[in-house]
Amino acid sequence: MTIDPEVARMATAGALVAAVALPAGLVARALRPGGEPLLPRWKPFPVPWSGFEVTVAVLVVLFVVPPVLFQVLNESGFYQLVYGAEFPPLGAKDIDPEFKAEAATLRMLWAGVLALPLQLGVLVLTRHSLYPTWRPRANGSVAGKVALAVLAWSTLTPVVLLLHAVVNTVSQNLGLPPEEHSLAKLGGRPLRDQVLLVLQACVGAPLCEEIIVRGVMLWWCVGRMKFPGAGVSQVTSLRPWIIMFVAAALAAQSGKWQPVVWACVLAAGLGLLWQFTRTGARRARAVYATAAFFALMHSTWPNPIPLFVLGLGLGWLAVRTNGLLVPVLVHAMFNAVSVIFVLRGALPA
Repeated sequence: MTIDPEVARMATAGALVAAVALPAGLVARALRPGGEPLLPRWKPFPVPWSGFEVTVAVLVVLFVVPPVLFQVLNESGFYQLVYGAEFPPLGAKDIDPEFKAEAATLRMLWAGVLALPLQLGVLVLTRHSLYPTWRPRANGSVAGKVALAVLAWSTLTPVVLLLHAVVNTVSQNLGLPPEEHSLAKLGGRPLRDQVLLVLQACVGAPLCEEIIVRGVMLWWCVGRMKFPGAGVSQVTSLRPWIIMFVAAALAAQSGKWQPVVWACVLAAGLGLLWQFTRTGARRARAVYATAAFFALMHSTWPNPIPLFVLGLGLGWLAVRTNGLLVPVLVHAMFNAVSVIFVLRGALPA
């Protein structure tokens, strides 16, 4: 039986990440305090921020800081300084389409990596300015969370990658070839650009996306009031639908019909969840809605389908651990598999 070279390369990439992650997870498991459960029990985790603050945080961190820095880098001649005068300016015409697409990807990577300190700085400064006395509630040791992250990654990654392969095959058979991700061709770039890819995919994206989606949005979406026993108002309970509406708007903004259809499917799923979920309903709806947002903010089709499943796992981990360390680590390791897959594709056989 012949093994598809792409499948073999992805399996090798996963094995390379596992070769580092599994020993680290075993050490962390041995170091965690005695008697501490590997999977913590749910504890209430009230947060003080409002819907207005969530909106501002999402807009500034995801849709203001990177584009502004992107424009500054273009106007300053940064890319010509790094890559030479032959690097095409923004809006250049009569150049090779592949070269133009590659230049656009490099612009995006530089803007993403350089924007990260600004994004984190804005979030930290805002939180400490508005809520100086608020502190997150720890739920488990750092060692225990590292061990849980490795276990969760080992469980989630094969499921998501298998679903990705199935969805790609089905899409291909339906006459809808999967879109190639813009980062897929960076394996043949110089070492500087490969390092840039690693920083953005394995550090920048996991940190920024998890803080916004599983930190700011998820805990607001759960809808727990700041004061114990205060209850949940009818308006507060609709927060998952607000997130779902924004996710659908992201799908529509992509200009493709497939994400719009997928957004409608996810909205129907939220409706079913709303109708039949009883125990832990607010948490389940919040995890579901933020997973939909996470999936639909990635526009390369059909990636939003398997990424929704990944988002469910990351949200559940955030809820169970009352924090972001576990989802950030799982997200980073998951992306590391894809990065190694891309980089190994540029190496000679």
